[in-house]
Amino acid sequence: MQNILITGAGRGLGLALTKRFLEMDYFVIAGYQNLQENLLGLANSYSEQLMIITMDVTNEAEVAKAAAETVNRIGSLDILINNAGIHLEQAYLPLEEIDFNSVLTTFQVNTLGPLRVAKHFCKLLDQGSQKLLVNISSEAGSISDCWRDREYDYCMSKAALNMQSKIMQNYLKPRGIKILDLHPGWMRTEMGGAEADITPEEAAAGIFNLTQTKWRLDDGMYFDYTGKPLSW
Repeated sequence: MQNILITGAGRGLGLALTKRFLEMDYFVIAGYQNLQENLLGLANSYSEQLMIITMDVTNEAEVAKAAAETVNRIGSLDILINNAGIHLEQAYLPLEEIDFNSVLTTFQVNTLGPLRVAKHFCKLLDQGSQKLLVNISSEAGSISDCWRDREYDYCMSKAALNMQSKIMQNYLKPRGIKILDLHPGWMRTEMGGAEADITPEEAAAGIFNLTQTKWRLDDGMYFDYTGKPLSW
């Protein structure tokens, strides 16, 4: 049985990914900030296959504690999915009304959160067989394809995440760790809204399929959930 860590597993895409990987016989470490009833239900149904763990990705001490608990429980990871993310309503304010507290909060979660997790969990990927780190990014992080005239905080946080992934791939390549930046699509979640194109379950199925691809270290990094390459 292979091991996977999924952050932001309490709802939306994170919950759908947790369900998908459990169904495919992975041992899942599900990181959450606020424990949700649906995640508790999965813990009851998959008691031998699921470890739920408190992990606020803005709190490095909590991330480090979660990593230590994971080492004690399983000792290695095959896949790590940095899924925890936010998109605040203040993102839609125009330039003249930007809320910098919102910008900083968004960066703490969307950009620095994955960096904290990678800092403390990559040592577990070193011990795994698949050695795959997936950052849930967005097409909103593409500079060449940018069409928006606001959403500074969200778009900038994802563009910075993309750069983080590229730098980290350069660093981790000698250790055999592959990094992917994946756009999950516009999903019908609390973040995406009811008018979105796809369900989180559809996105999770696509992301699962991409994690099963035999990636080479020099392959591309930035794709949507169907495997379509995206432009940086």
